This record gives sequence, C-alpha cells and structure tokens, in this order.
Amino acid sequence: MYRTIIVEDDLMVCAILEKQLGRFSQLRLCGKFRRCSDALAYFTENPTGAELVVLDYFMPGMNGIEFLTELRKINIDVQVIMITSANDYSVIRSAMCCGICDYVLKPFNSARLEKAVGRFETTMRLIKNTHVWTQDKVDTLLSPHKHYNVEPVSEGGVPSPGKINKTTLENVRAFMRLNVGRKMPLVEISEGLELSTVTSRRYLKYMNSLGEVNITLDCKTGGRPSEIFEYRGEDT
Repeated sequence: MYRTIIVEDDLMVCAILEKQLGRFSQLRLCGKFRRCSDALAYFTENPTGAELVVLDYFMPGMNGIEFLTELRKINIDVQVIMITSANDYSVIRSAMCCGICDYVLKPFNSARLEKAVGRFETTMRLIKNTHVWTQDKVDTLLSPHKHYNVEPVSEGGVPSPGKINKTTLENVRAFMRLNVGRKMPLVEISEGLELSTVTSRRYLKYMNSLGEVNITLDCKTGGRPSEIFEYRGEDT
C-alpha cells in the first residue's frame, strides 16, 4: 500500500478528499496537515514517511509551490498530486517544474481523481520495476497518462462495452484463466498484469458483468474490506 498524506487547510475539502481517497485500496492515509510548514516538518523528520502527497496551492503561510520547492531542496522524492483552484499558468508551470505527478482543478469529480491515482500508480510501478531506463520507459515516465488505460465507464462503475480495449481485455482474461480456481486480491492481479489497480479493477468488473469473474469481500483484513476475484470461465 502507498502511504498518503493530505495537505489542505479547508476542513470540508479535506473530509471529501479523505472519503474519496478511501475508495482506493492501494492507498493508506497516514497524515493530514492544515499548514505546509507542518507537512514539511513531518518529512524533515521522516524522509520516507509517504509515497504520495495530495496538496493544495492556497495555504496559510507557505503556499503549495513554496512547500514543493523546500521539499525538493531536501531531496524528498515523493509523488505529489496538486488539487487546487489555482488556474494561473504561472502556478501550473511552477508545479510542473517541481515534479508533480498530476494537477487537478477544483471542483474535481471522482472520475478525475481516479485518473490521477492511476497516473500515480503507473509512475510508482515504473520506478520500482525499472533497472535499465530505455527510451520507452522514459516516455512512459513522462506521459504515464498514456499507459494506465483508464476507460470511460457506464453506470455502476462497469466500463462501457464499446470502450473496452480488446487487447487489454484478452490479457486480463488470459491471466485469470491461468489462475482459475484461485481467489486473488486486486493487488496480486494488478502486479501480475503489470497494470494499475484502477485499470485492473475496471476490467475485472466488466468481466464480472459478463459472468466470467466472481467478486466477494474479505472482511478479515482488520480494516476496509478487500475485494477478492475468482475466474469462473466464459459463458458458452
């Protein structure tokens, strides 16, 4: 799981972010800060204290860009999704220069947040698994949004049949066939497919709608229930 902190001074927005981020089983909230200076102190004491920061620009005292600048000065290599109402190009450019993972404008919706998390997860998997940086790997790092395959969805979170990528679907189907009879958590399937959990779940949900995959909940995790997926085969 990726440890995540929220840096947001608006209590209502912070509560919304906490609820929305709680939808992602691969994220674990480990801190909330209402001032950038407090978040900076956290990283100064714990340089590896989180993998993801969800950050606002308009903050009391030190703003989001100033926080990012100080964070990079002390060489904290953490991914940052900036979620803010700041729509000035100068702010966006400065955020990009500080190495943000994504920039989401308020008011945001759950679909856009899902894309941001997918982009973050693709970046993290690439960094973790890459030992020799080829041009393809560099291109993916620079444009992860082209590789996490977030598909448009219909009601209920199931991808629209007309929007499913057939190659990706067959790859997911082939992997599940190889593991027929096994009950697997989403993270295990995602790692086996080398896809983000966001993308993997969407295709599994689609296969569930076709009757190919069973989905159950594991409530013995000690925290939020975990979805378990089992391949049952294609209807003939």
